Amino acid sequence: MIILLDLNYTLVANSKEKRQPFISQIDNETYRPWLIKLVKKHHVILITARPARYKEATLESILKKTGWQPQESYFNSYGLAPPEAKETILNQHILHKQQGVLLAIESNPRTRAMYNKYGIHSIYVKGDEEWKTLPKTK
Repeated sequence: MIILLDLNYTLVANSKEKRQPFISQIDNETYRPWLIKLVKKHHVILITARPARYKEATLESILKKTGWQPQESYFNSYGLAPPEAKETILNQHILHKQQGVLLAIESNPRTRAMYNKYGIHSIYVKGDEEWKTLPKTK
């Protein structure tokens, strides 16, 4: 299975906490260890609407704080809203080369609807709920 993993409000547990400058927000992000434990057994593609200029700092923060990194990552270099940016990423970088079942773990309902258009099952983390396993996909 290939996991399409959302960053804000999914992997990042404290997304509601806003700090300026934005690099300070990245420095203070906390990541869901239980989610990393579940997804790290799979090929993970981090797909985020976060601007591409924060890619290096974000990936460094994830690695430093968790000891883990996704196999691939795509950030918003298009200046588009989350669903549109992620659909562009999906079409330009993922669908044409991926083999296997895709599962999206995504916070944004409009982005989940977009994934559904492509037949990609999507789920989301509800608040502080912790999962014991990933859901079965077709």
